[in-house]
Amino acid sequence: MPIIKLSPLQTRFAACLTASVALLLLYLTLTKPHFAYALELDSWIHSENHNHYIILDDDEGGGIEEEEIILPRAEDGVSALANNSPQNSNIGIGIIQNWMFPKDAITGPHGDAGPGLPSGRSKDSPKKREVHELKDRQSGSTIYITLNTCLQPSSNTTDAIPPQLEMYISTSLANQKPGPGSGTAVSVTGGYASFELDDATSDVYVGIAAPNNTAFSGIWNYEIAASNDGPYHRFLDPEKPNLYFVDSDNHAALLITDNTTQALPNETAYQDWMKLSPPYSVFASNQNQRSILGIRKSFCGLRNNAKLSANIKNVTNQNVATMTNRGLGGKPKEQFYIAGLNSTSKYWGMLVMEGNSTAKGNGVVGGGGTVWAAIDFETKTENNCALMYNLSFCSEVAYAVPTNPDKFSPESGLPELAALYDSNAAKLYQYFNYSLQQIPCNTTSSAQYSLARTCDDCARAYKQWLCAVTIPRCEDFSSSSPFLKPRNLGQKFINGSSVSSDPSFSSGQDQALLNAVASNSSRNPLIDSEVRPGPYKEVLPCEDLCYDLVQSCPASLGFACPLSGKGLEDSYGKRVDAAEGVLSCSYLGAAFYLSGVSTVTPGLSMFGMVFLALLVGFIV
Repeated sequence: MPIIKLSPLQTRFAACLTASVALLLLYLTLTKPHFAYALELDSWIHSENHNHYIILDDDEGGGIEEEEIILPRAEDGVSALANNSPQNSNIGIGIIQNWMFPKDAITGPHGDAGPGLPSGRSKDSPKKREVHELKDRQSGSTIYITLNTCLQPSSNTTDAIPPQLEMYISTSLANQKPGPGSGTAVSVTGGYASFELDDATSDVYVGIAAPNNTAFSGIWNYEIAASNDGPYHRFLDPEKPNLYFVDSDNHAALLITDNTTQALPNETAYQDWMKLSPPYSVFASNQNQRSILGIRKSFCGLRNNAKLSANIKNVTNQNVATMTNRGLGGKPKEQFYIAGLNSTSKYWGMLVMEGNSTAKGNGVVGGGGTVWAAIDFETKTENNCALMYNLSFCSEVAYAVPTNPDKFSPESGLPELAALYDSNAAKLYQYFNYSLQQIPCNTTSSAQYSLARTCDDCARAYKQWLCAVTIPRCEDFSSSSPFLKPRNLGQKFINGSSVSSDPSFSSGQDQALLNAVASNSSRNPLIDSEVRPGPYKEVLPCEDLCYDLVQSCPASLGFACPLSGKGLEDSYGKRVDAAEGVLSCSYLGAAFYLSGVSTVTPGLSMFGMVFLALLVGFIV
């Protein structure tokens, strides 16, 4: 038989076909493929979702197990979340929106929290590294899903609190759109929700549902975020508040944080805090604005709805925040002067932190901010008490003092009023200092006036006492608190009326107050002659201030405290530890809800004329 002669093209085709057959035989030799009919595969496919793919693999039983199916891609209408990357969305009444935190983000790289605050509060502390190492040894990751409500519908009738959004979680392939009746419900309160899942190994699905409530109109706007590092948004409700009300007048209030560190003044952490740009911020809202309760735990909600703020970036006409070491223990704190308040009004104050103190926003661990539980405070009614703080000499004074708004305008005259009080106290202290210089302070222990106290202790106690008695703490004359002392009843009110012409002030006891020197004048003659505030009531200095002065100074200076029933009650008040939130007596650095805590060195106070302070021997 003659040999078939192939053309060049046919020769190349035959060579390719031979090579392909040889490769196929080699593949069949090295592998054990299993084949299945399309009908068999379709029995594993979820009937309402064909948006999937399958990997076929060998198993000892010769079949294919259900768990070998790769998790499906998200269904239509499900949006993906990236690590520490917040998503913002509007949602109408009765609508459900769905999100997914995918496996590749769950097991992906961690974010960077930055250096954090001073005093060992670094985000990468040894304890945190230990936790991360433990998580790395687990098969999955701990994830955090958080929600902040930024806007909410308004009531069609009153300033009622709008209903909360609802959040649902699912880790099931069969439930990629959790919502009412399916999935795990997560409580949303005050516009905040947080969900934590340990050892996550697959996609996590989230549903956000808006209640169908016809009593409200408008939309919700919310921010949702997922993280494998920690909650992107935070709300903290510690047993001990981190924000305290110091005092107010009829248009402003002074708030202060707790100690930010326990470091000593010569330690680096203490100095770093005092040099730090204030990290905390505050929102404030009149309690008549009831709807604010619906977003009181949400940073973006407070930013969009609170009428007053301090130290919030990119907000105009806001209030002042500064670092201070005044008050408890002389430790670093942050203070907030909140102006623009209404008289005779109650407010909520919410301490917050933008971002995580180092950075904020997209890609930042904890970048959504932190909100602390709200505190209550209220303003005074009358206009003859003015809030003062940050004085030069009496630097621990931070409360309302007697004033006259006609002489010292609340808009421009308060620095002049503060200088009047402060310079008077500094002048009187100088006379005391001349007397103290006559005491042999730097001498042998056997020659010292006390082995327990020094001249420095005496100087400190005298300054505390002097500032407290020459700059009294002022309260409304109309206040009925039993521990308050009426002062300056002999002068007319700012509006020209007088106590004697008031029909309600006509009893025998009232007339006795009008005739007594302790109540018809002020404890500091300067107040009656230069300020002329009219009648007011005083929070008396704490009696332990007087006792501390007597114990700290040499007996040769002649300090003594009045006896009970013989002037003590007109000069000093008692601390009432059981009355939480009540300042029953005044001490420098005092704040509401701290009145029962005695962590500062007490000072003193007196009744009588302050010019007696010029004398070396006198009864205080």
